Amino acid sequence: MKQTICIILVMFLAANASAQQMKIIRDSLYSDNLKEERQIEVELPDDYDPASGKKYEVIYVTDGEWNNDIVAHMQRFVQIQFVPACIVVSMKNMGLRDRDFTPSRLPGNPRSGGADNFLAFMKTELMPYIEKKYPARADNRVYVGSSLAGLFGMYVFLRDPLLFQSYLISDPAMWWGDGMLLKETGDKLAGMGNVHASLYITGREGHAFEEMGVHQLDSIFKAKAPASLHWKVTPYAGETHNSMIFKTVFDGLKFTWAGYTTDPPRYHPMTGVVLKDKPFPLFIWPDERSDFHYTTDGTIPTASSPRITGKLDLAIAEQFIIKSICVRDEYSDTIRGSFKIGNTLPSAPLSKKLKPGGLDTLQGQLSGGIKVDADGYYIFFVDTNDSVNISLGNLSFDKQSIVVPLQKGYYPLKISYKGSAPGIEWIAPTGPDSGPVPATALYHH
Repeated sequence: MKQTICIILVMFLAANASAQQMKIIRDSLYSDNLKEERQIEVELPDDYDPASGKKYEVIYVTDGEWNNDIVAHMQRFVQIQFVPACIVVSMKNMGLRDRDFTPSRLPGNPRSGGADNFLAFMKTELMPYIEKKYPARADNRVYVGSSLAGLFGMYVFLRDPLLFQSYLISDPAMWWGDGMLLKETGDKLAGMGNVHASLYITGREGHAFEEMGVHQLDSIFKAKAPASLHWKVTPYAGETHNSMIFKTVFDGLKFTWAGYTTDPPRYHPMTGVVLKDKPFPLFIWPDERSDFHYTTDGTIPTASSPRITGKLDLAIAEQFIIKSICVRDEYSDTIRGSFKIGNTLPSAPLSKKLKPGGLDTLQGQLSGGIKVDADGYYIFFVDTNDSVNISLGNLSFDKQSIVVPLQKGYYPLKISYKGSAPGIEWIAPTGPDSGPVPATALYHH
């Protein structure tokens, strides 16, 4: 119990500290469409610098009175690894949810059915205002809404699907108007073959999944959604209608930017000479966020290209290319490997003046040679994070790890480095595991 209280206290203190650091601007604008002043809150990213000229993607949050802190804190949390910095714009509902978020008028509720006007407010007034006054991009907008605001999110998607590039919709009230939006969703989806948008829709597992109309929505998407849409409907167990927003925002933001990473793929060997179509081992470590795909024929990888999950036995026909694929394509990254297709490196005569037992060590340089006992690929690792140059025979490389096809025999070796003398490891064709190059294989004067 004490441990639970401590965890909650730490989370509370962290949230308070984050709130104090947030750049929160309370603003408002008059809407001709709604005939009223609308209150908003704008939260700028932590790295916002007016002098930089940088612009940010925007997350538009409905029901700002309740959801502003949830979305803003959650966005900053997932921003640590999963999403870029964003502006969060929260719209207070002012007690008018049943008017603004509903697409039709229900008997007994004369002010319902105002979704058209609220959509016009967002599109023609709020967004231009935000994009003029704040460092906001006019593309890649994200919508967040729950319950009736989730219904409104589906309404926007069906009426103007590219107004937002991503929709996070929590437990939407698809039952509204005898399921009027459900009845038109299939036909609308059939005409969206060129619409590239992301939808993350959630509902409560069990009876509520049926009652809210989310199960029916899921079935329609499965039958009619075009391949251009990145979508998912997720039922959550053990949640209430009000608690759904927490998981929806956390999972939805990650879904929206699936594959986002600022870290390039790390692999060894990093460069070298390879024989055409003869495989060699490539060790690569994709993290949980990454979606890496590769080709070896010189074409740019796509999502249908082989996916990297760990070690590869790689045979290169033309060129090795990796693409880190993100749902938001601007964050995808293409990396061309620096492997050259060549021939086995011929060995050199071993001078009688050279002795086994290690390399000569001078400040900034290891020199001598190496003797190998079998033909095949050899991978060498120089244990340093600093710049390095490896000369082997008549070849020279400026990476910490290399692959070279060698024949049995002796090769001159020189390693230039900075700082302390690094260790040297290898993977030889006669052994599957990496380890230090034996001193008996290294020669010095």
